[in-house]
Amino acid sequence: MDILISEFFDWIGRPEIAKTIELFLLFGIFIIVLIYVYTSKKRGKRLESYKDIPFLDDEQHIPTDAKLEQVSKNESEPRK
Repeated sequence: MDILISEFFDWIGRPEIAKTIELFLLFGIFIIVLIYVYTSKKRGKRLESYKDIPFLDDEQHIPTDAKLEQVSKNESEPRK
């Protein structure tokens, strides 16, 4: 039994075998991520809307409560 395990790890450790296994493993993970993202229409639309974020101007962003609180805190502090 130990010989079989040792031979298996020797076989799977060979670069030509390991590269093929890694390729199929990463391709499988990629397909799983695609299925996860696009199976729910709501999730898919939400994620698709994120693609434009880098191109938006700062004025177009809707400030959150945390940002408003930080702005008011900065305005109330005396300038140095």
